[in-house]
Amino acid sequence: MISGYASFNGTSDYLNKFSLPCRESSMFCAPPIAMGTHLGEMNEEDSVLYREGIEYGLLNGLNFIDTAINYRGMRSERDVGYVLKSLIKRGSIKREEVIVSTKGGIIPGDIEANLVPTDFLQKFLLEGGVVQESDVNIVDTHRHVLAPDYYRFAIETSKKHLHLETIDLYYIHNPEISMMVLGPTLFYTQLEKLFTFFENQVQLGNIRYYGFATWFGFLKDPMEKGYLSIEEVINIAKKVAGEGHHFKFIQFPLNKHMNEGIQKQNQKANGKWLSVFEAAHELGIYSTTSAPFYLGKAFDGASDARSMLREVTSTEGVFSTMVGMKKIEHIKENIQIL
Repeated sequence: MISGYASFNGTSDYLNKFSLPCRESSMFCAPPIAMGTHLGEMNEEDSVLYREGIEYGLLNGLNFIDTAINYRGMRSERDVGYVLKSLIKRGSIKREEVIVSTKGGIIPGDIEANLVPTDFLQKFLLEGGVVQESDVNIVDTHRHVLAPDYYRFAIETSKKHLHLETIDLYYIHNPEISMMVLGPTLFYTQLEKLFTFFENQVQLGNIRYYGFATWFGFLKDPMEKGYLSIEEVINIAKKVAGEGHHFKFIQFPLNKHMNEGIQKQNQKANGKWLSVFEAAHELGIYSTTSAPFYLGKAFDGASDARSMLREVTSTEGVFSTMVGMKKIEHIKENIQIL
């Protein structure tokens, strides 16, 4: 296992070597775009592309990688771990130079074990006693959990995939699914127990920081089902760990089709109705964004990838934008935009 974690000095020095823009937080520095690993097939062909692409990115100025245990049937995390282990062992990069974020909460499948999510849930999680049926919140085909025992399993599994002793940033993945099933009172009650668990994981050195990676949760109107309040979430983090809590990041989509994070004043913070970006800033939280091309649906002929990416990354308040890229040619184009 690779020891250490991303540091402010390590990430700052890394970006300075490439003369790339640097977005600063109190924890580490990141380029305006990060390498996302969501899209692609669960096959070796795409894994080879991802491994080549991640290596190229890390050697050419992109030091922020975003993944999740459920991406591509666990292959994405394994591909990231393969490259990290190889490059750090060779001395090509240092652990403190690289930011790695991953996610848990959505029940994953495991392509190597030939288990789709429903089978993985039954054969591994339920029969293995990791979760109980009552822990699983189901909306359509999505299965989500808030049970701390699941996250204990998920964090340890992600660490093994990534070959990391410490994960820099761990997101609860699409918590709005559980919110839709549980409702606010029960959801926030369970969240307090989960945040207590996460703060303990920080103390144990398994993760450094945690947050929410959402799809529509922060973007809905307050009375809509599945709405998440940033202020309420932060209040729970403060209740659990005081001002020194480690809930530091949120992630949500931002593109020309989903621009509610900028346009809609749907988040209340310190008595004011603000946009998601404004509320996060008001509460001391950093915003990362996803889906700059709306999962490929934004390519309508009116805008090209370069202009869309430039517009998102230049939006005030964006710490870094997660961009799905596995082909070296696309990574080169994105670095040129920076």
